[in-house]
Amino acid sequence: MDFHPASTVSVAAFVVLCAGVVVAFLAGVWWSAHQTGGATRRRLVLVAVGLGVWLGALALVVQSGFVAAVPMPRLLVLFAGIILLSVGVGLSAVGRWLAVGLPVAWLVAFQGFRLPLELILHSWANQGTIPSTMTLTGQNWDIVSGVAALVAAPLVGRSRAAAWFANTTGIVLLLNVGRVAVLSSPVPFGWPVTPPLLLAFHLPYALILPVCVGGAALGHVVLTRALLRPSRPFASIRG
Repeated sequence: MDFHPASTVSVAAFVVLCAGVVVAFLAGVWWSAHQTGGATRRRLVLVAVGLGVWLGALALVVQSGFVAAVPMPRLLVLFAGIILLSVGVGLSAVGRWLAVGLPVAWLVAFQGFRLPLELILHSWANQGTIPSTMTLTGQNWDIVSGVAALVAAPLVGRSRAAAWFANTTGIVLLLNVGRVAVLSSPVPFGWPVTPPLLLAFHLPYALILPVCVGGAALGHVVLTRALLRPSRPFASIRG
């Protein structure tokens, strides 16, 4: 299947955004350890090494062409594996550190990265890199999640409802993103879109799965854990 690469500027913006998500996650691990009296350096090194190995392994799989060779069922297995691992990390000790050690407003604001991501996807659709179904003009309305997170974050100190609204909105729209992405991909039951969604078969575009989709899923699990803590202080965006 032919793949039309996006412009250098838009790809660079995407890579910077992915780097920002990774840095925000690692900074959260460091800060949460600092706030809860944990072994800050040890936690950060362990999580950073684990994340590096995970992303490196995925990059090797994508670069080898293993998934592209047999999209069905390998693409679905890859997607499901990334989501399950992200949710698993959110439910693990790492997720607990973040839920306990970070201000809720920060956890809400983290999902704001989805706003610039959707702008990049819109640009890629205009360039013929991805189908229009993956944008606001199609059936991907995830830009609303980014806006809701950025608007709600400063209000969290006064309103638990604002945090729940942003979290619930983000979860629903993330599930919709998964639906649209799968149906826009070259799978037997997919939509007849042109071009098909091929990002998962090419680097660095494939980072959208583990970093952006996985990061959003992990963030929602952590935020939900934080919101369900009865004694959780609702600090402002300034911490």
